[in-house]
Amino acid sequence: MRYKFIVVTFFVFFIQIPEGFAQVGMMFGTNYSNVRHDGLLEKTQGQMSLHLGANIEVVPIKGIPNLSLRTDLILVQKGYTPRLDGSRYRVNLEYGSFAPMVKYAIIEGFSIHSGIEFNRFMGSNVGEDVTFRKNEKAVFFGVDLFNSKRLSFYTRASFGLTPVLDYYDIDPIEGIQGRISDLYTTTIMLGLQLNIHHEKIRF
Repeated sequence: MRYKFIVVTFFVFFIQIPEGFAQVGMMFGTNYSNVRHDGLLEKTQGQMSLHLGANIEVVPIKGIPNLSLRTDLILVQKGYTPRLDGSRYRVNLEYGSFAPMVKYAIIEGFSIHSGIEFNRFMGSNVGEDVTFRKNEKAVFFGVDLFNSKRLSFYTRASFGLTPVLDYYDIDPIEGIQGRISDLYTTTIMLGLQLNIHHEKIRF
């Protein structure tokens, strides 16, 4: 329910900016991800995967054209590769991501951005043996190049704020031993954005 409220709030905010301008884009690229943990696993390795999404960017204050608000909607695969009994196993975590952010153009063609990811867990390749949380939050920082061009470039690093693993440790004789919440994602994204409207358009 909280995620629906956040999405609706941003949508209403965008349509209430009569003097604003907007840019719409499609994004696609690759990402490298791994997890941070408190010793729950042996050493893990990162893995490469893909992401695909769309975004809308608005300049809400006419007098500050360098400052904008942007929201990304992304399908992204995160994950990690643990070593178990001498073998490596790839763990894929599929998410639908809603990522509002603040963006600032330092100079023409170079911008920085930062925001919060609200990620909804959509599935995994490890079945039901492992219990992953339905929602994840992450903070991210990134840069954008060639924003004024039809095709631009972006890179972003995100750091999980909430654990993705959440289950109860159950002993077959003594019952529940405790709750385990661990594994925080770290993801680096590289990609291209196709600016469908690469010039600012009035709402």
